[in-house]
Amino acid sequence: MGAGLDTLVALAREFGARHVAEQADALARRTAEGRFFVACVGQFKRGKSTLLNALVEQPVLPVGVVPVTAVVTILRHGPQPRAVLNGVEEIPLHALADYVTEEGNPGNAKAVRAVEVALPSPILQRGMCLVDTPGIGSVFAANTDATRAFVPHIDAALVVLGADPPISGDELALVEDVSKHVGNLLVVLNKADRLSDDERRQASEFAQRVLVQRLSRPIGILEVSATQPGTRDWPKLENALVELAARSGADLVDAAQKRGTERLRSQLRHELQERRDALLRPLEESERRLAALEKTIAAAERSMKDLGVLLTAEQQRLSATFEANLNEFLKSIPATTDQLLREISDDRKIALAQARTLARDRVQAWHAQIRPVAERLYSAAMDRFVALANDFLARGVTAEPLDQESGFRVPPRAFFTEMLSLTGRSPLRWIADVVRGKRGMRSQVERYFAWLLEVNASRVASDLTDRVAESRRLLEKEIRARLREVATMSHRALEAARKSRAAGDSAVKADLERLDLAVSRLSG
Repeated sequence: MGAGLDTLVALAREFGARHVAEQADALARRTAEGRFFVACVGQFKRGKSTLLNALVEQPVLPVGVVPVTAVVTILRHGPQPRAVLNGVEEIPLHALADYVTEEGNPGNAKAVRAVEVALPSPILQRGMCLVDTPGIGSVFAANTDATRAFVPHIDAALVVLGADPPISGDELALVEDVSKHVGNLLVVLNKADRLSDDERRQASEFAQRVLVQRLSRPIGILEVSATQPGTRDWPKLENALVELAARSGADLVDAAQKRGTERLRSQLRHELQERRDALLRPLEESERRLAALEKTIAAAERSMKDLGVLLTAEQQRLSATFEANLNEFLKSIPATTDQLLREISDDRKIALAQARTLARDRVQAWHAQIRPVAERLYSAAMDRFVALANDFLARGVTAEPLDQESGFRVPPRAFFTEMLSLTGRSPLRWIADVVRGKRGMRSQVERYFAWLLEVNASRVASDLTDRVAESRRLLEKEIRARLREVATMSHRALEAARKSRAAGDSAVKADLERLDLAVSRLSG
């Protein structure tokens, strides 16, 4: 089963693996305090921060009319309100916006990893921590990265949806990603007070149907309004969170400990192996090896740059492929229009709704058809990047290889849009319908339908091209980070070996014994 968390913390401190020690210490504190994370996730401007403020009954999190949250913010129980930055520095609670918002901390220039806010809130008393995450799909790319980087730490999720659209492609992809890590999902349709009963019912049913199809498990949706807590399904939401803490809190804490311990154990094992190898090699060889490694990393950077030219050409080819797929789809518009006109209502409002429904179904079906093909093409194109990186990582370095790309690294950002100005029935439109008759109304709906298909299909094709570029950027970023991590680890191992050698053979022997014992303790 391997070393427990206490042993892992002690070993990381003993061997100066600060990055592992800090993470292990935080995990140990979290476990000792019985804390588990319920992350509030969703697209930007779904009202996540407002919802959490309502749950803790304090307006502690900044809210606004533009995407606000830029940093993961953890709300936990505490006797007095206080905020702690990066686990060490206390900051005034009233200054929270200076650290966690895009306006106060643009692009996270202040290097904030996370902020913990302690509150004497009853709903947090049993160890549950509510986590405010930056909205996915935000115009600020770093915000989306922060949310996805936090996914492995999530124990349960509170998914916040809206009604326009009820659930977007990027939200669906994130929920699917989160569901791979957690079994407990609570889904709410927020801002329910802004919808009519019929609109709310349709939005909820649509989101539920899509989620069940994607996740292959029952999903219930609670209809709430964060600005009107206590109404509609709000009591059910509070009860669900309280029951989650009472029924599953201990199990979630235990699962989080096991998951985090295994991840940190693997990191420390590589560190110890690198130090052991550095002690066994002649010091001059380790020095040559580090110098060679630095040259290797420089060569990797040059090779990535050279390969990048080829991959840019490959991206252009993929973009052309998506464009060709789009053109084929657009050729089907006349046949699909004929289908609509055979079923169209004589009532203008109903006819427009039929056009929207059929257009949405056709675009989504086409997207579902070409997406796996696009992901396979992207993965095949990036295989050369991954193979190159693994080749450099394998050159005398103890490091885990990169996995092959299995698909896009970012979710879809395009969602179905419609020309809302066409859907109303003003007096002038009513008179125009009477004058033009059924034929004129049908002609207008036909044009509207063709517009919906063309615009939304074009957005899908453009989104696929953007996802190729963004996924490639993130892959390159990970490769460079992994190479730098390997060089840093080798440098630490060399410095430790120098110190040991300077103390004499007995010190080297003692250090080898300590390392062997540590590896043995890690294994179990």
